[in-house]
Amino acid sequence: MMRRAITVGVAAAWLISVSGQPSNSQSVDWTTGTVETELTATLSGERYAEIDALIAVIEAQRTAAIFARARNAEIEASIAAVEAERAAQFARQRNAEIDASIAAVTAERAAAQFARERNLEIDASIAAVTTERAAQFARERNAEIEASIAAVEAQRAAAQFARERNAEIEASIAAVEAERAARFAEQRNAEIDASIATVVAERAARFAEERNAEIDAAIAAVEAERAAQLAQQRNVEIDAVAAVAYLHK
Repeated sequence: MMRRAITVGVAAAWLISVSGQPSNSQSVDWTTGTVETELTATLSGERYAEIDALIAVIEAQRTAAIFARARNAEIEASIAAVEAERAAQFARQRNAEIDASIAAVTAERAAAQFARERNLEIDASIAAVTTERAAQFARERNAEIEASIAAVEAQRAAAQFARERNAEIEASIAAVEAERAARFAEQRNAEIDASIATVVAERAARFAEERNAEIDAAIAAVEAERAAQLAQQRNVEIDAVAAVAYLHK
């Protein structure tokens, strides 16, 4: 039925084109029945072939249009799928970049936290070592002071013993000389006492001065050596701490 309607429509168009304007003596009935009747009477087999070819062209064009619309729909669907896939891939890549960035920030923060904790441990260790060395130095210094005090006390005891011994000698000499003449004994004893006192005083003063100089020199040498050693060890510790801090930057 559709093909027949198309045929009738095309034939009507052709009939109009070949017949021109209708005359006064001829009236054209434009209904479907009139057109079919006139076509049946006038059209030849060749004209039907032309009409069929024209119909085939129209149908081919319609089929091509339908195919084009269907193809365009497929292409648009494919483009939409590709765009969706690309969007999903971009989202995955972006999420991967964000995860990598978060991981890098987390690692950097962990490294910084580890560096801070390590520096605190190093500082605590250095403080403990410094405290221990200070205590050791104080103990050694106290031992030196006690030894020096003991030496001074020994020297004083020796001096006291010498003075007591000298007093005994002087008493013995005085007892022996007491038998002599009082005046001669007194004068002589005074000379002897003065001479002995001068000698004892000079010897005691010289001995005390030399001993004190030796003690002071020994103490100064020990303090200088320990100060140099402590400064050298402190510099090594500072260099080590600086190196560790530089490596953790």
